[in-house]
Amino acid sequence: MSSDDFVDFLLAYNRKVNLVSRHSTRESLGSLIAETLLLKDLISTPLLVDAGSGGGLLGIPLAIAMPGKRFVLVETIHKKAVFLNEALCRLGLGNGVVWEGPVQDFMRRHDRFECTLAARGFPAIGALAEFVYRRKVRELLLISSPEKIRKIQNPVANVRQKRYNIPSRDNLIIFKLENVSRETRLP
Repeated sequence: MSSDDFVDFLLAYNRKVNLVSRHSTRESLGSLIAETLLLKDLISTPLLVDAGSGGGLLGIPLAIAMPGKRFVLVETIHKKAVFLNEALCRLGLGNGVVWEGPVQDFMRRHDRFECTLAARGFPAIGALAEFVYRRKVRELLLISSPEKIRKIQNPVANVRQKRYNIPSRDNLIIFKLENVSRETRLP
């Protein structure tokens, strides 16, 4: 099982059910997956919740690359949730499950402070940031535009904020919000 196997499955499935752009190619999806894998070293918890999983381009490559961690792929659109379940089965990813419904419902039903909430292209990133600001999750990782990130920045005590550049992309960054205690907070 590899990210290439996932891309093959996604492209074949996408011919029947529209999950990602019809113009997506092996190369364009490979670039998105390479960007996603930049998150690997930033995840410090045993559980990652992928908010708005869509075609799985965030959660599934990370589940492949990090078999020792657990993943919840959260998706509201039924056809995408069905695809995600089929992809997990096809790829033999026992470390992932799908939650069909809004991420807010998942978070309300599961006390998951020791988790990482992550998203790529999620429209309401402010709602995701609130989970960190209210200490409901340990950390949030976003792949988003600098403009959208500026709108959610909030100088809150005990929340570390870091930005990481994505090589060869001027319009996207990785943004990490992390709850830290006063004793461990770095300057």
